Amino acid sequence: MSLEIQLADLQSRLRTVRISKGLTLSQVSALSKGSISAIALGSYERGDRSLSTEKLFAISNIYQIPVAELMSPIEKGIKSGRVIIDIKKLSTSSDSSNDAALKIVQRIAHMRHDWNGEVISLRSSDMALLKIFADYSDDETNRFLENFALTKLK
Repeated sequence: MSLEIQLADLQSRLRTVRISKGLTLSQVSALSKGSISAIALGSYERGDRSLSTEKLFAISNIYQIPVAELMSPIEKGIKSGRVIIDIKKLSTSSDSSNDAALKIVQRIAHMRHDWNGEVISLRSSDMALLKIFADYSDDETNRFLENFALTKLK
């Protein structure tokens, strides 16, 4: 894969994760306590400015996900064998139909000691079990993924 494609994937991923967390550029700047300005973050997302390793780690800490997830192409999804679920977003959902899924995902995260309970990478086998134990239809599973997946599904 070419360097240009890898950089474009990183830039896209930065924006996708920020938006999935429901954060504006200004909010991220505030969370960084001024170490990353809204203008700089927007420039990183557009590719107008080079991103240092230090800033990349700072951004991953703000988003509470591993740097490796920021470096992963956004096209990963359930068909590629895994999907990243935003546990924090799932846990704040007011839709009670997600309660069983939340308990299952939290249990998997606890068993794996996965990223402080903020996000989790679910394998296709995990998704099959989630579907069974949460008693989700195909449509409900797809709706769940659309609402809580940080990765773009294929």
